[in-house]
Amino acid sequence: MLAIQMDAPSFAEAKEVDYLLTNVPKETATIPMITLEYSNRNWIEVFYRETKGWLGLTEYQVRSKGTIYRH
Repeated sequence: MLAIQMDAPSFAEAKEVDYLLTNVPKETATIPMITLEYSNRNWIEVFYRETKGWLGLTEYQVRSKGTIYRH
């Protein structure tokens, strides 16, 4: 499903256009659901950035599940 979010009622007037793409079925992907998930995107990025920094995952090469547990 593709959702288009604009800051104006038409493409000609819009200064910002965002295209939001999801693989969620059309019946599930409502406008409020897509908007909520998109707004959570920043917090997901923060989580991964902090996880890499605090756990040292940027310096570690993982080859198997066992090495993750040992690390």
